[in-house]
Amino acid sequence: MGSASGCAACAGTARAVSSPATSSVRIDTVLWARRRRGYLRRSAMRVLLAALLLLVFSATPANAATVDTVTPTSVYGCLRTNGAGLYDAIAKKTFVTWSGTKHDIYVKAFDHTANTWSAAVKVATLNLTHSNAYHDYPVLTQLADGTLVVFRATHGKSMHLYQAPTAHSITGTWSARTISSDKTTYPEPIVTGNTIHVFYSQNTDLSHPYRIYRFIKSTDSGKTWSAPKTIIDSGRTSDKYSEVYAFGVTEKAGKVHLTWSMHGGPKGHNGGGKNIYAAYFDTATATMRTVGGASLGAGVDAAELAQTRVVTTNPTDLPSGKALPEENPVTVQLPDGSVVLGYGVHTKTSAKIVLAHFSNGAWTSTTIDSTTSLFKDIAVVGNGVEFVYATADKKRLVSKLWTPGGSATTKFDLTVPYASGADTTFYADFVENRNGISVIANTIHQETRKDVHTAKWPIFAIKD
Repeated sequence: MGSASGCAACAGTARAVSSPATSSVRIDTVLWARRRRGYLRRSAMRVLLAALLLLVFSATPANAATVDTVTPTSVYGCLRTNGAGLYDAIAKKTFVTWSGTKHDIYVKAFDHTANTWSAAVKVATLNLTHSNAYHDYPVLTQLADGTLVVFRATHGKSMHLYQAPTAHSITGTWSARTISSDKTTYPEPIVTGNTIHVFYSQNTDLSHPYRIYRFIKSTDSGKTWSAPKTIIDSGRTSDKYSEVYAFGVTEKAGKVHLTWSMHGGPKGHNGGGKNIYAAYFDTATATMRTVGGASLGAGVDAAELAQTRVVTTNPTDLPSGKALPEENPVTVQLPDGSVVLGYGVHTKTSAKIVLAHFSNGAWTSTTIDSTTSLFKDIAVVGNGVEFVYATADKKRLVSKLWTPGGSATTKFDLTVPYASGADTTFYADFVENRNGISVIANTIHQETRKDVHTAKWPIFAIKD
């Protein structure tokens, strides 16, 4: 209506000074001008709205994740890169484990339907207060029938299995039994159907120092267990870097990918470390193989270590206060059969996060971040990987996505929720079969971590 009345006024004025043809042209001109101004205003609003939406959505991938406290009170546990938590699609819950006061073992469940955490359930009372108790951390996994189990090594002595009474649930009294007395350390269970392989370092001879890598196997979901079998053994080398320290143990299509470094050296047990090695255990043939598939027989020996070495590091080229050059190396297998090794490495002059891709018989390495070496974990996502690491000041956790041949993009960059004097995130592990809760991480006070046995530091979850 406003446009029509405006045109009539223009027409009346035009008649007094112009011919009908001229009047029509002027009316059309005025209409066009007014419509043009309206169009421009609407266009400007559309451009502004599009710019705002672009700004919002371009910022979302790096900030979409949130932090949720699992428990405000835990103690130090030196968990490797799997076993902190898992998602159960039948229960629609994420289950998490940690060490509480005196290193007692606890579990908790997040109900994705109700969007709430359950009360904590105590799995086992350990009552440990010695300075090495942090080695006796729990590792959570799930059997083929959905029953939750926790593995825990009495460090350097024995392996224990704790089992929930009901499938897909943490409630009730968990059973406990000893499944090995083979001087076990650092349990890494892999479940495939009714078969369980538990990999571990044997506390062979600390006086050299010397540790071999072994596994025990159950084919009846943990009821009975095989005798130990050795799969990595360097022998007592002259340089004393003879301790196998595995950080990443992952499985895909019957290949258990193992990633390790050789520790020890002239300073004694775990006094230093060198190199990063990768190979896989073929569950079908019970043999070790190079990443490229070449057979190494029943196990990797001293003469075969060179065939499995991916990264060479110098154990003496370290900054002050650091004993090991490598940070949590882990190998994962992509859907196309190639593998990606993620790790951090620190020297006197540099610190970096590196992804190495093995394809067509060769390794190609990409430096992702040259400001920090604090690599934490890696997982397969689509045709690429997601990996998480801490910044050099330990104040933030960063997760990035990467596909071989492409550039890394940030998924989240979060401030660590330190409390009760904590200043370090020791582990930040991807949840197995994750759905909604992506990472479980612990916080500790670095200087006092070995001597605090009363739970005080938070365990937190990252949701994305």
